[in-house]
Amino acid sequence: MFRFVFACMLAVLGLGHVAAAEDEARIALVIGNSGYEQTGWALSNPAKDAELISESLAKVGFEVTQLVDATEKQMEDGFAAHGERLKAAGPEAVGMIYFAGHGVQSQGLNYLVPVDARPRSEQDLWRQAPRLGDALRYVEAAGNRVNFVILDACRDNPLPSATRSGAGGLAEVKPARGLLISYSTAPGYVAYDGDGENSLFAQALAETIGTENLIAEQLFKRVADYVNHSTNGLQTPFYNSGLTGADVCFAGCYGQAPPAPKPILTAGRLPDDASASRTTGSQEATTSAPSILSQIGSVSALLRQRAFAATAAGGLLEERDFSDCSTCPTMVAVPAGTFMLGSPENEPRRKDDEGPQTEITVPMFAISQKEITVADYTECVNDGGCVAEDAEYMDAPDDYPIRGISYLEAAAYADWLNTKVTGTPYRVPSEAEWEYAARGGATGAYATGMMLSSVDANFNGGTGEPYARKVLATGRYKPNGFGLYDVHGNVLEWTSDCWSSNHMFRDAGPAPVRTNSCRTRVVKGGSYMKVASYVRLAKREGDREQDGFDYHGFRVARSEN
Repeated sequence: MFRFVFACMLAVLGLGHVAAAEDEARIALVIGNSGYEQTGWALSNPAKDAELISESLAKVGFEVTQLVDATEKQMEDGFAAHGERLKAAGPEAVGMIYFAGHGVQSQGLNYLVPVDARPRSEQDLWRQAPRLGDALRYVEAAGNRVNFVILDACRDNPLPSATRSGAGGLAEVKPARGLLISYSTAPGYVAYDGDGENSLFAQALAETIGTENLIAEQLFKRVADYVNHSTNGLQTPFYNSGLTGADVCFAGCYGQAPPAPKPILTAGRLPDDASASRTTGSQEATTSAPSILSQIGSVSALLRQRAFAATAAGGLLEERDFSDCSTCPTMVAVPAGTFMLGSPENEPRRKDDEGPQTEITVPMFAISQKEITVADYTECVNDGGCVAEDAEYMDAPDDYPIRGISYLEAAAYADWLNTKVTGTPYRVPSEAEWEYAARGGATGAYATGMMLSSVDANFNGGTGEPYARKVLATGRYKPNGFGLYDVHGNVLEWTSDCWSSNHMFRDAGPAPVRTNSCRTRVVKGGSYMKVASYVRLAKREGDREQDGFDYHGFRVARSEN
């Protein structure tokens, strides 16, 4: 089974310090591969992780050889030279190999991918990437007493799915005598980069390795606690130890180990404005977040997988949201299903363009939990991906929906998101996707059934009911059955469908309707100005795609993979 894992793979052979062994040699080989030649494979953190770990190891007495963006030959030569240095240092030497970069599992074997690899298939990688087992053989031949292996595997498999037999994670390696193997996450699973310059695991290791009186097993347990708590239990490192004899400490074994610090790191930090908790072992990590999943940036792949898996299994709404980057909007995974698009003939205030009702089957996908906010759009403007033509709308509070947006500007925002993440591209949702998600499983005129009150949504509720007469912050009202907010009123939302006069000739799938001349797009959901009949789920209007009035807003969508 073939598994490809991005970014922070740490292979450490030989992290240790034996108390009172003043004559022991400490030898480390540190490799950080970021600049991959294969299009789309470049990584931001591994070279920085290698620099961080090299500095940390030097502080505890290691003689470090560092390779950045190493080719296959440089890696092979580096492993051989490392083995020779260990052998020359004698049997009491402590060795380390640290590798950060792309890692592959294929048929139970782990491969460390050099930057000059250009594989088009799994078979190509067998020839172009050194095996982890080869590095271990050099160490075994050296005959030194203490060695460690740390495998920190991150992100997704960039090869086309047709060329691989699996995705994510590395194979477990059984430890030998004198060898400790530590994984940044469970074998077969993926790990995360942090929001900062270093992976969560690399930062935790660097912050912990200089602590006195921590034997190796304690150190890796603390690193595991740091990462586990910092990701709210989504990533759990572990280790297998074959160490025997005297305890091994990196910063010296002089007495009792100090208490562990609070395991929350700057990289991968959690947000500050609500609460969520997860119990891990005997400890409970409490974090603050409108959604844990919305703030962890580079941990997106596993978070997205968890959200979709929870949705497919009928899990809780709280488990279905995620965010693909620290500046990306919070998304909600919507379960697959079949629904009737449009309205029945007996629905009050129905228009002819809402029929005939058409049965549509929708695969699982994700849509933004709220209307895209001023804060969301500002990130795009500041990064040069979007334009801000109306300062009045941009000056609204961050949690208000961005408005005055044309369809073309909404599509540009989706394009900008696609420069920040990998995988299935973001898009403006189709009319069928929007209506299915907005219904949240409801079959009536509204997500609340056949009636809608001003306590349910921001629309013109009429005399005798509270009516704000203006756009309000997103998320003020209760979500629908799929966890989406403000599907009725507030701002009118764009879809990607070209306007058609009815549903007569549309397909049974959720793809948008296209026409030869597509200058008018379908908009849904009504706005704060509209009466109840105009914010019905089936209600549809058509606006020119270049127009952006003060009631126009939007959401974005993406598929599962």
